[in-house]
Amino acid sequence: VTPSSLQPNITRVRDTSGFIGTVLYVGPVASAKSQTEIYAGIAWDDVTRGKHDGSVISKSTNQIVRHFKCGPTQGSFLRLSKVDVGVELTPQLMRSRYVRPDAELIAPDNLLPHVARTSSGRDKPIEFWGEVKLRNRQQLEVVEEISLRMLGISKPPPDVALVLEEIAEFNHLRGIDLAGNLLSDWEDVLKILRLFPNLHNISLASNRINDLGSVALGSSFLNLKSLNLNNCNISTFQTIASIGAAIPHLEELCVAHCDLADIESFDSSSENSDEENRLEGLFQNLVLLDLSNCQLTSWQRHIMKFRNLPRLESLIVNDNTIDCIEVVTNGDHSAVFPNLTSLQLAGTTISTWTALDQLNSIPSLRSLRLRNTPLTNTLGVGEVRSTAIARLPSLEFFNASPITNRERVEAERRYVSTVSRELLLISSGVILAAERDTDGGESTGDDDSAKQAQMFAKHPQFKVLLEKHKDTMLSLANAGCGSSNQGNIGEEIINVTIRSMAAASCDMEPLRKRLPRSLKVGRIKTMCAKYFRVDIDLQMLHFRAEGDPFPSELDDAEHSLFYYGVNDGAEILVNEIDVEALEREKARELDDHSRRVKEQEQHVSVLQSMKKNDQRINTLAAEMAQTRV
Repeated sequence: VTPSSLQPNITRVRDTSGFIGTVLYVGPVASAKSQTEIYAGIAWDDVTRGKHDGSVISKSTNQIVRHFKCGPTQGSFLRLSKVDVGVELTPQLMRSRYVRPDAELIAPDNLLPHVARTSSGRDKPIEFWGEVKLRNRQQLEVVEEISLRMLGISKPPPDVALVLEEIAEFNHLRGIDLAGNLLSDWEDVLKILRLFPNLHNISLASNRINDLGSVALGSSFLNLKSLNLNNCNISTFQTIASIGAAIPHLEELCVAHCDLADIESFDSSSENSDEENRLEGLFQNLVLLDLSNCQLTSWQRHIMKFRNLPRLESLIVNDNTIDCIEVVTNGDHSAVFPNLTSLQLAGTTISTWTALDQLNSIPSLRSLRLRNTPLTNTLGVGEVRSTAIARLPSLEFFNASPITNRERVEAERRYVSTVSRELLLISSGVILAAERDTDGGESTGDDDSAKQAQMFAKHPQFKVLLEKHKDTMLSLANAGCGSSNQGNIGEEIINVTIRSMAAASCDMEPLRKRLPRSLKVGRIKTMCAKYFRVDIDLQMLHFRAEGDPFPSELDDAEHSLFYYGVNDGAEILVNEIDVEALEREKARELDDHSRRVKEQEQHVSVLQSMKKNDQRINTLAAEMAQTRV
């Protein structure tokens, strides 16, 4: 490695432990013994990998000299002899990823050289069948997609013409995964792509290749349909627009963890926009777009730029500070997001249900993911799911779980009942009286009407759902009035099946009970302890809805069945905690905690040492200044 081959803020390097970093400085180091020796200043991707922040104490002046800037423990200086700038993508490297058909078998007698320890303490051999068949299916001449992840690839072959004949053997490849390598130059990326003219899918995730700048993509990638640019240090939407112009048939584009806030300056139409900042005509075949954590802050100014993409079906905007959905219709009255079926909003800053109501302006929407937001963090899982189903009538999936017809009916009826109670309190003056006591004013009929109008505006689906379930709700109410014992609780009773999965009681007949939704999980645990003889402290309860293969945990004894969204016909599964496994898990957590504490102590020690050095240097500088005086 020579100094001229290292480009600050571009060249990527790795160490023997697999850590990856970026070269930020090339030159002599003020604290080194030899002031003529050239070093490379590295800022590691792992901010705890280094020893300093790019500054050192000069041997000649005892003053701080900053060669580059990074986190407190992110920087290192490496001699050029220890700098690893990666390897070239060659046919030999590609073949090394796959075992040759004539190589020695791992399990010649269908037995691996490992054993499993049984519960009785005996060793049981591990069988491996079909090794030859698997090996034949995994040859480069057969597979259509290969993975070259994290191999330290930094550039194409030096002389492409010499390897063209060998590379031609791989023209059948349709997909290559190059994630986590050392690629840092778009020119190198384009040379690699041209080696495989029939590629449909390419992943360049976690390669710091930055923005295109003056690099021209050309029109050599007409076959490309899927491109992954997650975490590639792209900082302008102009790069994404150039990609859209060069790859017209692109169907899937992932640009998560890139800074695309300047998309606001781009126009989705041809009006009032120059040629460079125009989105019209781009991404006409795009089906999936991942914009997770792209520094987007406004649905109106940022996300609506994509409203006219004709084939867009899946839009991912997780971990952006978007607090409201504002769907504005086009001036020509054409549909916005005409084919959008799936939307992910996890990790956004949405805090109210009204912020989501305009999603009903996208009639094609069928799936919504909403987690880890200010709204969902304050409510129970069941309440979030039930309310979302009622307020968004077109949904068929919520948080990747299908919505059954029975679940929708129950959610809508519960929603109507809840809003009706609030309206009843308003009409009876209870809410207004409480506000009057607080404000010291008097209630009027206009206040009553205004409050009701606010409620209808807050719940735009209420009138529609009330009309839809009016007859059923009236019959339930009449049935409740006819029984002095039930009151209004009849509609809140659900049928559940409680089944033991514990080893000692898994063969027992399950319990079939009619339970109120308000029943707490702790009461169910008591019931299970009596019937299945499973200690309450060792119980783990899960539930799954009818037809749902993925159970959800009932992890808080103080929460009710309604909180978790347990519906009529659900099944509750009782598991018993493995005490030994629990102790092992606690020991592992304790070790992890000790390790984190040690790392934090080391970090604090480094900071304190740097502070002491600063103070010492300042004291010396002051003394030297006084001496000169």
